Amino acid sequence: MIDLILEIFGHLAIDQARKGEPSGDSGVVPVKGSPRLRALERDHERLKLLTMALWEVLSERLNIDEQELRRRVMDLDLLDGREDGRLRLREPPRKCTACGRPMLRSAAACPYCGEESADLPLFR
Repeated sequence: MIDLILEIFGHLAIDQARKGEPSGDSGVVPVKGSPRLRALERDHERLKLLTMALWEVLSERLNIDEQELRRRVMDLDLLDGREDGRLRLREPPRKCTACGRPMLRSAAACPYCGEESADLPLFR
């Protein structure tokens, strides 16, 4: 089961940071031993722990096996058209309900008028 969790979340950002490669869209390279790299490693370990706990609960209560989980992971991985262990869907910005200007889907508040978002997406 641990292998599956590692496949799902992988070590991509951490490996890239250790190699000195840019990660994500920011182009920022966390330096070995830097606070940013340590934060990425902590986040990764926390997500891995949470995912393992969720899997335990789901498999015990709903009698779901690893094969079904693997199928679902593959289906989600292919949503962006590539089987690469990542999900990168590019959605257009949403409009602020107060001023109508475009804003990021994951923004907690409009950068123009400050209106707080009541409908943040569950998965950012």
